[in-house]
Amino acid sequence: MRKAIAKIHFRFSIRTKLTIAFLLVGLLTIIIMGSLSYGYYSAGIKRDFYRISREATLRLNHHIDFYLYQLAKSTSSVAKDDLVQQWLLHGQQFTPEQRVDVQNVLKRYVALNYPEIVGMFLLTPDGRTLAMSNLSVLSEDVFKEEPWSRNGFPEQVSVIATHAVKYTSGDVRVLSLEMPIYSVATMDFLGKLVIDFHLDEIRRTFEKANLAPDGRFFIVSEDDSIVYYPEYSWLGQARSQTMLGRLDLADSESASVQQWEGRSTLVAAAKSETTGWTYVSIVPFDEMASATKNTPNAMLIAFLIIALCIVFAVPFLSNAFVRPILHLRHVMGSVERGDLSVRASYVSGHDEFQYLNRSFNTMIERIGELLETVSSLQLKEVRLQLREKEALIKALQTQINPHFLYNSLDIIKSMAYLEDMPEMVTMVRGLADFYRYTAQDTNATVRLEEELTQLKHYLSIVHVRFPGVFRSQFSVNDKYMRCLIPKLIIQPIVENAVKYAIEPRAGRGSIIVNAFDDDSQLVIEVADNGPGIRPDRLEQLNDTLAQITNYDRHGYGERQSLGMANVHARIVLQYGGAFGLTVNSFVERGTVVSIRLPLINS
Repeated sequence: MRKAIAKIHFRFSIRTKLTIAFLLVGLLTIIIMGSLSYGYYSAGIKRDFYRISREATLRLNHHIDFYLYQLAKSTSSVAKDDLVQQWLLHGQQFTPEQRVDVQNVLKRYVALNYPEIVGMFLLTPDGRTLAMSNLSVLSEDVFKEEPWSRNGFPEQVSVIATHAVKYTSGDVRVLSLEMPIYSVATMDFLGKLVIDFHLDEIRRTFEKANLAPDGRFFIVSEDDSIVYYPEYSWLGQARSQTMLGRLDLADSESASVQQWEGRSTLVAAAKSETTGWTYVSIVPFDEMASATKNTPNAMLIAFLIIALCIVFAVPFLSNAFVRPILHLRHVMGSVERGDLSVRASYVSGHDEFQYLNRSFNTMIERIGELLETVSSLQLKEVRLQLREKEALIKALQTQINPHFLYNSLDIIKSMAYLEDMPEMVTMVRGLADFYRYTAQDTNATVRLEEELTQLKHYLSIVHVRFPGVFRSQFSVNDKYMRCLIPKLIIQPIVENAVKYAIEPRAGRGSIIVNAFDDDSQLVIEVADNGPGIRPDRLEQLNDTLAQITNYDRHGYGERQSLGMANVHARIVLQYGGAFGLTVNSFVERGTVVSIRLPLINS
């Protein structure tokens, strides 16, 4: 698959590929911008719709609450009427004529105040019911089927959701308002007044508050029955038994987009704190977002304009890109054939192709330089290694007839013995053993025990020089005695300590040699209690050791003395930059030189 795509890709020219690429990028940009704009616009529409519908719902809720409040307040005069109070107290003793008088009181109130009232009823705790006079012709048994008849006697004004009445002919849907009635004289509870009324006032209120041509409001009770909806036959029914049951009203904090009557519809719900009813507003999405209808056409027009610009602009742009590439390809072909004298044309500026040409020219020049120097690298490396070896040999060996020197020292030792000079015997014996040890192969690896033995021969001479005042101590555990170390790496350090810490103080001082292991590495420390090293000299010494660690050893082998630099160089050459010397010094307190080596047992 990849090969097939590559084959198609390389079949077309850069100009064609640039045109297609720009068209795809333009199309993708238009699609992304349109999608993001539509998404943000839709989210904004939902927020605005929720805010507007909530404000409208609050106004509707306030208007309906005020209507119910006025209805309840105006009927309080009926509850205080003397005939009503007497009937509630002694209604079972009333004559038919007296009952008619009470009914007329209720009827006059309806005629004078609220024509939308269907019926008014007085109910007592002992089961008596009295209806308005125009309803008295019906049997009172039918009232038992009304919800307010089974609702008990509330202590405050309450509203019963929409329901169909049974006490009159026809399909009549009403709301019921229940009001408790108390005795004017004793404030004892007497019963309740029930008012059944049409939803005409609610319908007129909702018609005035329409959000859009096809938008609408409806109310759902706490038991999910329909309190109000423009479809009259749905009033009082359970919402699940109507098409409204398809709507999800759980989210009361924001608007949602749902399918309703085959259209995407914005749905917002808000619950009334007074009645507990849920006010729902639904508006087709396209009516709230009419501007989005033109989005596809706008995207198409924008893409066509971009496409025309790309088709006319790409040929000019491609020439500007292709010409430098062709020139660079021609120059690279010459280099490929072995001609390193060619150079790409270069004009100073910020153009990337010019940067590329300059980098190409620099690369060709660098290749030429590398070709000239690569043949001499091995020779230089060999010379460097020879120079280092020569430096070590100069520092570590005495090459002028060693056998003659050993014989001379033995003769001196015999003469000192005959002359009864024990200090001279000790000094000459130590000197002979030391030079015999150093005259052997300086690159050999020896045990730590052998190195310390020869170091003691050297220190015996120092003890003869400074009798009674010089002290030396070896604190090395026997388990390290068999460790392998490069030959003659401790003695030069001790010799430096004698030279710079013991001799300036006429031998009054101490040198301590100890060894320990640190993370599978052997550390040998040489410590003295001399005057220490000046900070500037210590910094210079550490810089020298750091240069040797980084394999910058040029010129150190020319030194004539065997110093710490040579010892450090030998260790780095043999084991790597992780090993070598570390110097720590404290003015007027002494110096500690640490030798770090691999822990290798023989």
